[in-house]
Amino acid sequence: MNIGIGSVFAGEQNTVPGTAEQPFVVTDGLFDQTKTESDLGLSKIEGAETVTVFTATDDTDHYCNGVVMTEFKGKLYTQWQSSAKDEDAEDTWVAYSVSDDNGATWSEPKVLVPTIDNGYCSSGGWFVSGDTLVSYINVWYSDTTPRGGFAYYVESTDGEHWSEMKPVLMKDGTPMEGIIEQDPHVLASGRIVNAAHFQPGLFAYPIYTDDPSGTKGWVKAQYICMEQGEGATTSREMEPSLFVNEDGTIVMTFRDQKSSFVRLAAISTDQGETWSETVSTNMPDCRAKQSAGNLPDGTAYLVGCSVNNKGRWPLTITLSSDGKTFDTAYVLRTHDEFPELKYTGKAKRLGFHYPKSVVIGDYLYISYATSKEYVEYTRIPLDAISLNADKEAPVISGIEDGAEYTDSVTFTVEDANLKSVTVNGEALTAEDGKYTLTVSDGQQVVVAEDEAGNKTVVKVMVKASANNSTEDTTTATDAAENTNTNSNSNSNVSTPQTGDTMMRVAAIMAGLLLASGLVIFAAGKKRRA
Repeated sequence: MNIGIGSVFAGEQNTVPGTAEQPFVVTDGLFDQTKTESDLGLSKIEGAETVTVFTATDDTDHYCNGVVMTEFKGKLYTQWQSSAKDEDAEDTWVAYSVSDDNGATWSEPKVLVPTIDNGYCSSGGWFVSGDTLVSYINVWYSDTTPRGGFAYYVESTDGEHWSEMKPVLMKDGTPMEGIIEQDPHVLASGRIVNAAHFQPGLFAYPIYTDDPSGTKGWVKAQYICMEQGEGATTSREMEPSLFVNEDGTIVMTFRDQKSSFVRLAAISTDQGETWSETVSTNMPDCRAKQSAGNLPDGTAYLVGCSVNNKGRWPLTITLSSDGKTFDTAYVLRTHDEFPELKYTGKAKRLGFHYPKSVVIGDYLYISYATSKEYVEYTRIPLDAISLNADKEAPVISGIEDGAEYTDSVTFTVEDANLKSVTVNGEALTAEDGKYTLTVSDGQQVVVAEDEAGNKTVVKVMVKASANNSTEDTTTATDAAENTNTNSNSNSNVSTPQTGDTMMRVAAIMAGLLLASGLVIFAAGKKRRA
Protein backbone atom coordinates (compact mmCIF):
# COMPACT_ATOMS: atom_id res chain seq x y z
CA MET A 1 0.00 0.00 0.00
CA ASN A 2 1.39 3.42 -0.94
CA ILE A 3 0.97 6.08 1.72
CA GLY A 4 1.82 9.77 1.65
CA ILE A 5 4.60 11.46 3.58
CA GLY A 6 5.26 15.12 4.29
CA SER A 7 8.29 17.38 4.07
CA VAL A 8 11.79 16.38 5.16
CA PHE A 9 12.53 16.94 8.84
CA ALA A 10 15.46 19.25 9.59
CA GLY A 11 15.74 18.88 13.37
CA GLU A 12 18.23 17.12 15.64
CA GLN A 13 19.21 13.53 14.91
CA ASN A 14 17.15 11.61 17.44
CA THR A 15 14.57 14.08 18.65
CA VAL A 16 11.44 15.34 16.95
CA PRO A 17 10.32 18.57 18.65
CA GLY A 18 7.16 18.43 20.71
CA THR A 19 6.75 14.66 20.76
CA ALA A 20 6.52 14.31 24.52
CA GLU A 21 2.81 14.65 23.79
CA GLN A 22 0.83 11.77 22.40
CA PRO A 23 1.16 11.51 18.61
CA PHE A 24 -2.57 10.76 18.55
CA VAL A 25 -5.51 10.53 20.93
CA VAL A 26 -8.54 8.28 21.23
CA THR A 27 -11.87 9.90 22.07
CA ASP A 28 -12.76 9.38 25.73
CA GLY A 29 -15.38 6.70 26.27
CA LEU A 30 -14.99 5.18 22.83
CA PHE A 31 -14.45 1.73 24.37
CA ASP A 32 -16.68 0.56 27.21
CA GLN A 33 -14.24 -1.44 29.33
CA THR A 34 -17.10 -2.89 31.37
CA LYS A 35 -18.01 -4.92 28.28
CA THR A 36 -14.70 -6.61 27.52
CA GLU A 37 -16.38 -10.02 27.45
CA SER A 38 -18.73 -8.86 24.71
CA ASP A 39 -18.39 -5.97 22.28
CA LEU A 40 -16.98 -2.97 24.21
CA GLY A 41 -20.22 -1.21 23.37
CA LEU A 42 -19.33 -1.15 19.66
CA SER A 43 -21.40 -2.10 16.62
CA LYS A 44 -20.36 -4.39 13.79
CA ILE A 45 -19.65 -3.31 10.23
CA GLU A 46 -22.30 -3.95 7.63
CA GLY A 47 -20.89 -6.06 4.84
CA ALA A 48 -17.93 -7.45 6.80
CA GLU A 49 -17.41 -11.19 6.46
CA THR A 50 -15.10 -13.74 8.06
CA VAL A 51 -13.45 -16.61 6.17
CA THR A 52 -11.61 -19.66 7.54
CA VAL A 53 -8.53 -20.71 5.55
CA PHE A 54 -7.33 -23.56 7.77
CA THR A 55 -8.75 -25.50 10.72
CA ALA A 56 -6.66 -27.69 13.01
CA THR A 57 -7.90 -31.29 13.10
CA ASP A 58 -6.69 -34.62 14.42
CA ASP A 59 -4.91 -35.16 11.09
CA THR A 60 -3.11 -31.79 10.94
CA ASP A 61 -0.85 -29.60 13.01
CA HIS A 62 -2.61 -28.25 16.08
CA TYR A 63 -0.80 -24.91 16.29
CA CYS A 64 -0.87 -21.88 13.97
CA ASN A 65 -0.05 -18.19 14.36
CA GLY A 66 1.50 -15.21 12.58
CA VAL A 67 -1.11 -15.09 9.79
CA VAL A 68 -0.35 -12.64 6.97
CA MET A 69 -2.12 -12.09 3.63
CA THR A 70 -1.37 -10.53 0.25
CA GLU A 71 -2.51 -10.55 -3.38
CA PHE A 72 -0.28 -11.54 -6.30
CA LYS A 73 -1.22 -11.88 -9.97
CA GLY A 74 -4.92 -12.22 -9.24
CA LYS A 75 -4.59 -14.75 -6.42
CA LEU A 76 -4.83 -14.39 -2.65
CA TYR A 77 -2.01 -15.75 -0.49
CA THR A 78 -2.00 -16.48 3.25
CA GLN A 79 1.07 -17.55 5.26
CA TRP A 80 1.52 -18.62 8.87
CA GLN A 81 3.83 -20.58 11.15
CA SER A 82 2.70 -24.12 11.86
CA SER A 83 3.70 -26.80 14.34
CA ALA A 84 2.38 -30.06 15.71
CA LYS A 85 1.55 -28.79 19.19
CA ASP A 86 3.62 -25.99 20.74
CA GLU A 87 4.46 -22.37 19.94
CA ASP A 88 7.97 -21.81 18.54
CA ALA A 89 8.78 -25.51 18.75
CA GLU A 90 11.70 -26.96 16.79
CA ASP A 91 9.29 -28.61 14.35
CA THR A 92 7.84 -25.23 13.33
CA TRP A 93 7.67 -24.56 9.60
CA VAL A 94 6.11 -21.85 7.42
CA ALA A 95 2.91 -22.80 5.61
CA TYR A 96 0.91 -20.98 2.96
CA SER A 97 -2.41 -21.39 1.19
CA VAL A 98 -3.65 -19.96 -2.10
CA SER A 99 -7.09 -18.93 -3.40
CA ASP A 100 -7.74 -18.29 -7.08
CA ASP A 101 -11.44 -17.48 -6.62
CA ASN A 102 -11.26 -14.38 -4.44
CA GLY A 103 -11.23 -16.35 -1.20
CA ALA A 104 -14.21 -18.62 -1.84
CA THR A 105 -11.99 -21.68 -1.56
CA TRP A 106 -8.43 -22.23 -0.34
CA SER A 107 -5.79 -24.81 -1.12
CA GLU A 108 -4.50 -27.26 1.45
CA PRO A 109 -1.49 -25.85 3.34
CA LYS A 110 1.70 -25.91 1.27
CA VAL A 111 5.31 -25.76 2.46
CA LEU A 112 6.87 -22.34 2.03
CA VAL A 113 9.88 -23.15 4.21
CA PRO A 114 10.30 -26.53 5.93
CA THR A 115 11.56 -27.34 9.40
CA ILE A 116 15.29 -26.73 9.86
CA ASP A 117 17.74 -28.79 11.91
CA ASN A 118 19.22 -26.22 14.28
CA GLY A 119 16.26 -24.04 15.18
CA TYR A 120 12.98 -23.08 13.54
CA CYS A 121 11.47 -20.63 11.04
CA SER A 122 8.50 -18.32 11.47
CA SER A 123 6.44 -16.21 9.07
CA GLY A 124 7.88 -12.79 8.26
CA GLY A 125 5.18 -11.45 5.94
CA TRP A 126 4.87 -10.71 2.24
CA PHE A 127 6.13 -8.05 -0.15
CA VAL A 128 5.18 -7.73 -3.82
CA SER A 129 7.91 -6.23 -6.00
CA GLY A 130 6.69 -5.97 -9.59
CA ASP A 131 6.44 -9.48 -11.00
CA THR A 132 8.04 -11.05 -7.94
CA LEU A 133 6.39 -12.22 -4.72
CA VAL A 134 8.73 -12.03 -1.73
CA SER A 135 8.12 -13.89 1.50
CA TYR A 136 10.19 -12.87 4.49
CA ILE A 137 11.26 -15.74 6.73
CA ASN A 138 12.49 -15.25 10.28
CA VAL A 139 15.08 -17.83 11.31
CA TRP A 140 15.65 -18.57 14.97
CA TYR A 141 18.84 -20.59 15.45
CA SER A 142 19.02 -22.68 18.61
CA ASP A 143 22.54 -21.48 19.50
CA THR A 144 21.76 -17.73 19.30
CA THR A 145 22.19 -16.19 22.76
CA PRO A 146 20.42 -14.18 24.01
CA ARG A 147 17.38 -15.33 22.04
CA GLY A 148 17.20 -13.56 18.68
CA GLY A 149 17.10 -14.27 14.99
CA PHE A 150 17.92 -13.41 11.39
CA ALA A 151 15.82 -12.18 8.48
CA TYR A 152 15.76 -14.25 5.30
CA TYR A 153 13.49 -14.39 2.28
CA VAL A 154 12.31 -16.64 -0.53
CA GLU A 155 10.88 -15.33 -3.80
CA SER A 156 8.76 -16.54 -6.70
CA THR A 157 7.43 -15.23 -10.01
CA ASP A 158 4.48 -17.64 -10.12
CA GLY A 159 3.59 -18.17 -6.45
CA GLU A 160 4.32 -21.88 -6.73
CA HIS A 161 8.04 -22.36 -7.30
CA TRP A 162 10.26 -20.73 -4.69
CA SER A 163 13.92 -19.84 -4.50
CA GLU A 164 16.28 -21.02 -1.82
CA MET A 165 16.35 -18.92 1.35
CA LYS A 166 18.62 -15.89 1.06
CA PRO A 167 19.56 -13.36 3.76
CA VAL A 168 17.85 -9.96 3.79
CA LEU A 169 20.71 -7.46 3.40
CA MET A 170 21.49 -4.17 5.09
CA LYS A 171 22.73 -1.22 3.02
CA ASP A 172 26.37 -2.18 3.70
CA GLY A 173 25.74 -5.67 2.30
CA THR A 174 25.74 -7.50 5.63
CA PRO A 175 22.88 -9.84 6.63
CA MET A 176 20.10 -8.37 8.78
CA GLU A 177 20.71 -9.70 12.28
CA GLY A 178 17.18 -9.23 13.43
CA ILE A 179 13.59 -10.47 13.20
CA ILE A 180 11.76 -8.50 10.53
CA GLU A 181 8.20 -7.34 11.20
CA GLN A 182 5.36 -8.63 9.02
CA ASP A 183 3.92 -5.52 7.38
CA PRO A 184 6.26 -3.34 5.30
CA HIS A 185 4.66 -0.04 4.24
CA VAL A 186 5.49 1.73 0.98
CA LEU A 187 5.52 5.53 1.11
CA ALA A 188 4.43 7.71 -1.80
CA SER A 189 8.12 8.30 -2.55
CA GLY A 190 8.67 4.56 -3.03
CA ARG A 191 10.63 4.18 0.20
CA ILE A 192 9.73 1.08 2.22
CA VAL A 193 9.45 1.55 5.99
CA ASN A 194 9.20 -1.33 8.43
CA ALA A 195 10.72 -2.48 11.72
CA ALA A 196 12.99 -5.27 12.93
CA HIS A 197 14.00 -6.67 16.30
CA PHE A 198 17.80 -6.56 16.35
CA GLN A 199 20.40 -8.61 18.21
CA PRO A 200 21.77 -9.05 20.72
CA GLY A 201 18.37 -10.12 21.96
CA LEU A 202 15.26 -8.52 20.50
CA PHE A 203 15.33 -4.72 20.36
CA ALA A 204 12.78 -3.07 18.08
CA TYR A 205 14.02 -0.41 15.64
CA PRO A 206 12.40 1.24 12.64
CA ILE A 207 14.12 0.35 9.36
CA TYR A 208 13.84 1.65 5.79
CA THR A 209 15.10 0.96 2.29
CA ASP A 210 14.90 2.65 -1.10
CA ASP A 211 15.53 -0.60 -2.93
CA PRO A 212 12.25 -1.61 -4.62
CA SER A 213 12.96 -5.33 -4.18
CA GLY A 214 12.50 -5.04 -0.42
CA THR A 215 15.30 -7.56 0.07
CA LYS A 216 18.36 -5.30 0.41
CA GLY A 217 19.54 -1.80 1.16
CA TRP A 218 17.93 -1.72 4.60
CA VAL A 219 19.00 0.96 7.06
CA LYS A 220 18.55 0.82 10.82
CA ALA A 221 16.93 4.17 11.62
CA GLN A 222 18.21 6.62 14.22
CA TYR A 223 16.10 5.73 17.21
CA ILE A 224 16.60 5.22 20.95
CA CYS A 225 14.73 2.38 22.61
CA MET A 226 12.85 3.05 25.83
CA GLU A 227 14.79 2.43 29.03
CA GLN A 228 14.62 -1.22 30.08
CA GLY A 229 17.29 -1.43 32.71
CA GLU A 230 20.67 -3.14 32.79
CA GLY A 231 20.76 -6.68 31.50
CA ALA A 232 17.57 -6.41 29.42
CA THR A 233 17.49 -8.70 26.41
CA THR A 234 14.44 -7.15 24.77
CA SER A 235 13.14 -3.66 24.25
CA ARG A 236 10.02 -2.54 26.06
CA GLU A 237 8.40 -1.59 22.75
CA MET A 238 7.77 -4.59 20.50
CA GLU A 239 6.07 -5.80 17.33
CA PRO A 240 5.24 -2.42 15.76
CA SER A 241 3.12 -1.30 12.86
CA LEU A 242 2.56 2.18 11.40
CA PHE A 243 0.30 4.69 9.69
CA VAL A 244 0.73 8.20 8.24
CA ASN A 245 -1.27 11.18 9.50
CA GLU A 246 -2.66 14.04 7.43
CA ASP A 247 0.54 16.08 7.88
CA GLY A 248 2.63 13.30 6.35
CA THR A 249 4.11 12.28 9.69
CA ILE A 250 4.78 8.55 10.12
CA VAL A 251 3.38 7.22 13.38
CA MET A 252 4.75 3.87 14.54
CA THR A 253 2.71 2.04 17.18
CA PHE A 254 4.11 -0.63 19.52
CA ARG A 255 3.01 -3.31 21.90
CA ASP A 256 4.12 -2.51 25.46
CA GLN A 257 5.91 -5.42 27.14
CA LYS A 258 5.63 -3.58 30.47
CA SER A 259 1.90 -4.33 30.48
CA SER A 260 0.59 -0.79 30.61
CA PHE A 261 -2.22 -2.09 28.37
CA VAL A 262 -1.97 0.91 26.04
CA ARG A 263 -0.17 1.29 22.76
CA LEU A 264 3.14 3.07 22.60
CA ALA A 265 4.01 5.38 19.71
CA ALA A 266 6.86 7.30 18.07
CA ILE A 267 6.92 9.56 15.03
CA SER A 268 9.15 10.42 12.10
CA THR A 269 8.91 13.47 9.84
CA ASP A 270 11.79 12.60 7.52
CA GLN A 271 10.51 9.42 5.85
CA GLY A 272 11.64 7.12 8.63
CA GLU A 273 15.29 8.15 8.98
CA THR A 274 15.04 9.64 12.47
CA TRP A 275 12.46 9.04 15.17
CA SER A 276 11.14 10.71 18.28
CA GLU A 277 11.17 9.19 21.72
CA THR A 278 8.43 6.61 22.26
CA VAL A 279 5.56 7.62 24.52
CA SER A 280 2.39 6.05 25.87
CA THR A 281 -0.93 6.81 24.20
CA ASN A 282 -4.47 6.40 25.51
CA MET A 283 -5.25 3.64 22.98
CA PRO A 284 -6.21 0.49 24.95
CA ASP A 285 -4.26 -2.62 23.98
CA CYS A 286 -4.14 -6.18 25.29
CA ARG A 287 -0.33 -6.28 24.99
CA ALA A 288 -0.09 -8.31 21.79
CA LYS A 289 1.03 -7.89 18.20
CA GLN A 290 -1.20 -5.37 16.45
CA SER A 291 -1.65 -3.74 13.08
CA ALA A 292 -2.06 -0.25 11.63
CA GLY A 293 -2.20 1.45 8.26
CA ASN A 294 -4.02 3.79 5.93
CA LEU A 295 -6.94 3.23 3.60
CA PRO A 296 -6.68 4.62 0.04
CA ASP A 297 -8.59 7.78 1.06
CA GLY A 298 -6.09 8.50 3.86
CA THR A 299 -8.17 7.20 6.76
CA ALA A 300 -5.82 5.88 9.45
CA TYR A 301 -6.73 2.68 11.26
CA LEU A 302 -5.60 0.60 14.24
CA VAL A 303 -6.44 -3.10 14.56
CA GLY A 304 -6.13 -5.12 17.74
CA CYS A 305 -7.89 -6.07 20.95
CA SER A 306 -8.69 -2.72 22.58
CA VAL A 307 -8.98 -3.87 26.17
CA ASN A 308 -7.17 -3.02 29.40
CA ASN A 309 -6.21 -6.62 30.19
CA LYS A 310 -4.47 -9.61 28.55
CA GLY A 311 -7.64 -11.00 26.99
CA ARG A 312 -7.24 -11.22 23.22
CA TRP A 313 -10.83 -10.37 22.47
CA PRO A 314 -12.87 -8.67 21.19
CA LEU A 315 -11.05 -7.81 17.95
CA THR A 316 -11.64 -4.20 16.90
CA ILE A 317 -10.76 -1.61 14.28
CA THR A 318 -10.39 2.05 15.26
CA LEU A 319 -10.50 4.86 12.69
CA SER A 320 -9.33 8.44 12.28
CA SER A 321 -9.90 10.81 9.37
CA ASP A 322 -6.65 12.69 10.07
CA GLY A 323 -4.47 10.23 12.00
CA LYS A 324 -4.57 12.51 15.04
CA THR A 325 -7.94 11.87 16.66
CA PHE A 326 -9.39 8.35 16.59
CA ASP A 327 -13.10 8.77 17.20
CA THR A 328 -14.72 5.85 15.37
CA ALA A 329 -14.49 2.16 16.24
CA TYR A 330 -16.16 -1.12 15.33
CA VAL A 331 -16.04 -4.61 16.76
CA LEU A 332 -14.97 -7.33 14.30
CA ARG A 333 -15.04 -10.52 16.39
CA THR A 334 -16.34 -11.15 19.91
CA HIS A 335 -15.74 -13.64 22.73
CA ASP A 336 -18.77 -15.74 21.86
CA GLU A 337 -17.55 -16.33 18.29
CA PHE A 338 -14.68 -18.72 18.96
CA PRO A 339 -15.15 -22.35 20.04
CA GLU A 340 -13.51 -23.97 22.99
CA LEU A 341 -9.86 -24.89 22.63
CA LYS A 342 -9.61 -28.30 20.97
CA TYR A 343 -5.97 -29.12 21.62
CA THR A 344 -3.50 -28.25 24.36
CA GLY A 345 -0.02 -26.90 23.75
CA LYS A 346 2.55 -24.33 24.81
CA ALA A 347 1.15 -20.76 24.59
CA LYS A 348 -2.19 -22.08 23.30
CA ARG A 349 -5.01 -19.82 24.44
CA LEU A 350 -8.38 -18.52 23.37
CA GLY A 351 -8.60 -15.30 21.40
CA PHE A 352 -7.84 -13.54 18.15
CA HIS A 353 -4.07 -13.50 17.87
CA TYR A 354 -1.52 -11.31 16.07
CA PRO A 355 -3.68 -9.51 13.49
CA LYS A 356 -2.11 -8.10 10.34
CA SER A 357 -3.86 -6.14 7.61
CA VAL A 358 -3.66 -5.28 3.92
CA VAL A 359 -5.82 -3.42 1.40
CA ILE A 360 -6.68 -5.59 -1.60
CA GLY A 361 -9.06 -4.18 -4.20
CA ASP A 362 -12.15 -2.72 -2.54
CA TYR A 363 -11.57 -4.41 0.82
CA LEU A 364 -9.41 -4.30 3.91
CA TYR A 365 -8.30 -7.81 4.83
CA ILE A 366 -7.46 -8.45 8.48
CA SER A 367 -5.85 -11.85 9.08
CA TYR A 368 -5.26 -13.55 12.43
CA ALA A 369 -5.14 -16.89 14.23
CA THR A 370 -8.27 -17.72 16.20
CA SER A 371 -7.23 -19.54 19.37
CA LYS A 372 -4.08 -20.52 17.44
CA GLU A 373 -6.10 -23.33 15.85
CA TYR A 374 -7.83 -21.50 12.98
CA VAL A 375 -6.28 -19.41 10.22
CA GLU A 376 -8.91 -16.77 9.51
CA TYR A 377 -9.46 -13.32 8.11
CA THR A 378 -12.18 -10.69 8.20
CA ARG A 379 -12.84 -8.76 5.00
CA ILE A 380 -14.29 -5.25 5.29
CA PRO A 381 -15.67 -3.15 2.39
CA LEU A 382 -13.60 0.01 2.15
CA ASP A 383 -16.64 2.20 1.58
CA ALA A 384 -17.93 1.16 5.02
CA ILE A 385 -14.88 2.49 6.90
CA SER A 386 -13.38 5.20 4.66
CA LEU A 387 -13.94 8.41 6.60
CA ASN A 388 -12.52 10.65 3.88
CA ALA A 389 -14.11 8.88 0.94
CA ASP A 390 -15.39 10.98 -1.93
CA LYS A 391 -19.13 10.35 -1.96
CA GLU A 392 -20.08 13.33 -4.14
CA ALA A 393 -21.01 12.53 -7.73
CA PRO A 394 -19.85 14.78 -10.60
CA VAL A 395 -22.09 17.78 -11.32
CA ILE A 396 -23.30 18.14 -14.93
CA SER A 397 -24.49 21.64 -15.89
CA GLY A 398 -26.06 22.84 -19.15
CA ILE A 399 -28.24 19.81 -19.92
CA GLU A 400 -31.14 18.27 -18.05
CA ASP A 401 -32.23 14.65 -17.85
CA GLY A 402 -35.04 13.89 -20.30
CA ALA A 403 -34.73 17.19 -22.18
CA GLU A 404 -34.68 17.69 -25.97
CA TYR A 405 -32.33 20.10 -27.71
CA THR A 406 -31.96 21.27 -31.31
CA ASP A 407 -28.87 21.20 -33.51
CA SER A 408 -26.28 21.06 -30.66
CA VAL A 409 -25.85 21.70 -26.96
CA THR A 410 -22.82 22.27 -24.72
CA PHE A 411 -22.41 21.32 -21.07
CA THR A 412 -19.80 21.27 -18.31
CA VAL A 413 -18.81 18.73 -15.65
CA GLU A 414 -17.45 19.66 -12.24
CA ASP A 415 -15.53 17.17 -10.05
CA ALA A 416 -12.08 17.52 -8.52
CA ASN A 417 -11.37 13.84 -9.25
CA LEU A 418 -13.12 13.42 -12.58
CA LYS A 419 -12.21 10.16 -14.29
CA SER A 420 -14.22 10.13 -17.52
CA VAL A 421 -17.14 11.51 -19.50
CA THR A 422 -18.83 9.28 -22.06
CA VAL A 423 -21.82 9.48 -24.40
CA ASN A 424 -23.45 6.18 -25.30
CA GLY A 425 -20.33 4.43 -24.02
CA GLU A 426 -17.87 6.42 -26.14
CA ALA A 427 -15.34 8.79 -24.57
CA LEU A 428 -16.17 12.48 -24.94
CA THR A 429 -13.41 15.10 -24.87
CA ALA A 430 -13.87 18.64 -23.62
CA GLU A 431 -12.77 21.71 -25.53
CA ASP A 432 -12.04 24.76 -23.40
CA GLY A 433 -13.74 23.01 -20.51
CA LYS A 434 -16.98 22.33 -22.41
CA TYR A 435 -18.46 19.19 -23.90
CA THR A 436 -20.64 19.31 -27.02
CA LEU A 437 -23.47 17.05 -28.17
CA THR A 438 -24.64 17.28 -31.80
CA VAL A 439 -27.62 15.94 -33.78
CA SER A 440 -27.97 12.18 -33.46
CA ASP A 441 -30.61 9.56 -34.06
CA GLY A 442 -32.02 8.32 -30.79
CA GLN A 443 -31.27 9.06 -27.18
CA GLN A 444 -27.81 10.19 -26.00
CA VAL A 445 -26.75 8.92 -22.57
CA VAL A 446 -24.09 11.05 -20.90
CA VAL A 447 -22.19 9.44 -17.98
CA ALA A 448 -19.69 11.38 -15.83
CA GLU A 449 -17.65 9.25 -13.40
CA ASP A 450 -15.03 10.21 -10.80
CA GLU A 451 -12.09 8.25 -9.39
CA ALA A 452 -14.17 7.08 -6.44
CA GLY A 453 -16.71 5.47 -8.76
CA ASN A 454 -19.46 8.06 -8.23
CA LYS A 455 -21.51 8.56 -11.39
CA THR A 456 -23.98 11.09 -12.78
CA VAL A 457 -26.15 10.04 -15.73
CA VAL A 458 -28.12 12.42 -17.97
CA LYS A 459 -30.23 11.25 -20.95
CA VAL A 460 -31.09 13.75 -23.71
CA MET A 461 -32.21 14.02 -27.34
CA VAL A 462 -30.56 16.36 -29.85
CA LYS A 463 -32.60 16.88 -33.05
CA ALA A 464 -32.23 19.07 -36.12
CA SER A 465 -34.26 22.30 -36.02
CA ALA A 466 -37.20 23.01 -38.42
CA ASN A 467 -35.32 25.88 -40.13
CA ASN A 468 -32.41 23.62 -40.83
CA SER A 469 -34.79 21.06 -42.38
CA THR A 470 -36.41 23.72 -44.77
CA GLU A 471 -33.08 25.07 -45.83
CA ASP A 472 -31.88 21.58 -46.62
CA THR A 473 -34.98 20.97 -48.84
CA THR A 474 -34.61 24.29 -50.75
CA THR A 475 -30.97 23.66 -51.36
CA ALA A 476 -31.77 20.23 -52.76
CA THR A 477 -34.41 21.69 -55.13
CA ASP A 478 -32.06 24.37 -56.43
CA ALA A 479 -29.44 21.75 -57.05
CA ALA A 480 -31.93 19.69 -59.08
CA GLU A 481 -32.89 22.71 -61.22
CA ASN A 482 -29.26 23.51 -61.91
CA THR A 483 -28.71 19.94 -62.93
CA ASN A 484 -31.63 20.09 -65.41
CA THR A 485 -30.46 23.40 -66.91
CA ASN A 486 -26.97 22.12 -67.37
CA SER A 487 -28.30 18.91 -68.91
CA ASN A 488 -30.53 20.69 -71.42
CA SER A 489 -27.69 22.92 -72.63
CA ASN A 490 -25.64 19.88 -73.53
CA SER A 491 -26.85 18.36 -76.81
CA ASN A 492 -24.87 15.19 -76.15
CA VAL A 493 -26.69 14.39 -72.86
CA SER A 494 -30.29 13.39 -72.60
CA THR A 495 -31.75 13.66 -69.13
CA PRO A 496 -35.25 12.32 -68.60
CA GLN A 497 -37.60 14.65 -66.66
CA THR A 498 -39.30 12.99 -63.76
CA GLY A 499 -41.33 13.85 -60.68
CA ASP A 500 -41.51 17.46 -59.54
CA THR A 501 -39.27 18.66 -62.36
CA MET A 502 -41.66 17.41 -65.09
CA MET A 503 -44.62 19.00 -63.34
CA ARG A 504 -42.75 22.28 -63.16
CA VAL A 505 -41.97 22.13 -66.91
CA ALA A 506 -45.61 21.36 -67.73
CA ALA A 507 -46.77 24.34 -65.68
CA ILE A 508 -44.36 26.62 -67.49
CA MET A 509 -45.56 25.39 -70.92
CA ALA A 510 -49.19 25.90 -69.95
CA GLY A 511 -48.41 29.40 -68.86
CA LEU A 512 -46.74 30.20 -72.17
CA LEU A 513 -49.70 28.86 -74.17
CA LEU A 514 -52.15 30.86 -72.10
CA ALA A 515 -50.11 34.00 -72.58
CA SER A 516 -50.00 33.46 -76.36
CA GLY A 517 -53.78 33.04 -76.53
CA LEU A 518 -54.37 36.26 -74.65
CA VAL A 519 -52.12 38.17 -77.04
CA ILE A 520 -53.93 36.80 -80.11
CA PHE A 521 -57.30 37.51 -78.57
CA ALA A 522 -56.32 41.07 -77.75
CA ALA A 523 -55.01 41.66 -81.28
CA GLY A 524 -58.26 40.37 -82.83
CA LYS A 525 -60.39 42.71 -80.77
CA LYS A 526 -58.23 45.63 -81.78
CA ARG A 527 -58.65 44.91 -85.48
CA ARG A 528 -62.42 44.66 -85.17
CA ALA A 529 -62.49 48.01 -83.55
